[in-house]
Amino acid sequence: MMSLKFLFALIFVYLASILAIISIRPYAARLFLEDIPQGRKQHKAPTPVIGGIGVVAGFYAVMIFFGYMPLEQPAFWVASFLLFVVGLLDDMHEFGSKIKFIAQAIAALLMILWGHNKLGSLGDLFGTGDVVLESMAIPFTVFFVVGVINAFNLIDGVDGLCGSLSIVTTLSFAVASMLNGRSSDAVILFILSAALAGFLSLNLRLPKRPAALIFLGDAGALFVGFVIAWYAIKLAGDQSRIMNPIIVVWLLAVPVFDTLAVMTRRMMKRVSPFKADRTHIHHVLLDLGIADHHVVFILFLVATAFALIGLACTFYLRFSDAVMLMFIASLFALYCYIKKSLFSHVRKSA
Repeated sequence: MMSLKFLFALIFVYLASILAIISIRPYAARLFLEDIPQGRKQHKAPTPVIGGIGVVAGFYAVMIFFGYMPLEQPAFWVASFLLFVVGLLDDMHEFGSKIKFIAQAIAALLMILWGHNKLGSLGDLFGTGDVVLESMAIPFTVFFVVGVINAFNLIDGVDGLCGSLSIVTTLSFAVASMLNGRSSDAVILFILSAALAGFLSLNLRLPKRPAALIFLGDAGALFVGFVIAWYAIKLAGDQSRIMNPIIVVWLLAVPVFDTLAVMTRRMMKRVSPFKADRTHIHHVLLDLGIADHHVVFILFLVATAFALIGLACTFYLRFSDAVMLMFIASLFALYCYIKKSLFSHVRKSA
């Protein structure tokens, strides 16, 4: 797989993503693709939300021009492009969450019914045999896809965070694919990682660049979230499973942990789980006085550690699903305890 052509493709997609963003940036205001500072938003100047356009443009350009687009997966390309378009329209006009949820559900159904990609079982989680979903397979898969997409969308609250965590996950999936001889899947995931790296080079805060030049936007978040959900199910689903579903949680740990913790807390307080607040882990760390770029680096390291442990325990140590479930559940409980303690400290200091 690591041919000269492939290495050139990685360089090309990285540069193509940057070039697409730079080319569109002067026209962002006229296209209604700017995020205007207001309300809870922390940035101080109007910022173009065109990162997703750059990622998708670079990704598709390489897929087509280098001949890596697997045409036997039309559902993947149609569903992912559908979410990109819906996200782009939302970036331009902000038509609300209901339409986005409907689009995500449609994309998930396209994946299941057209792409034949779904979760039929959750693995041997309790040491008593596979937990088979049977009639719940389709609704559970839809719930999973929508949940993953929104987990990455919700974590996009600090410059560079969503892109960094997405790269951790896509590279983890790529490594898992390579270890099991699935080179075609690995190629797509590596190329998406390179496109995200191009976006990050303009989105991360740097010592001489205290603010992001562009944001990912819903177009990018929905597209990337769906691709991650697709490959999570493809690698752990019914047709050609190379890892058990519980390992996916390890590779998605930070956004999944944060979304579960935040929504559980909101429901316990009897408010909508989708009500915006400042209880995400990045908000808590920011409110403790930690700099934005340090928050991104901390959560990037945590996500990388989870991914490495998950991959090592799966492909080298061969731990059982039940052990991995107990391990990840214990770490989630620890995560919630630490976050609650930090949040209490923030409230006392306010």
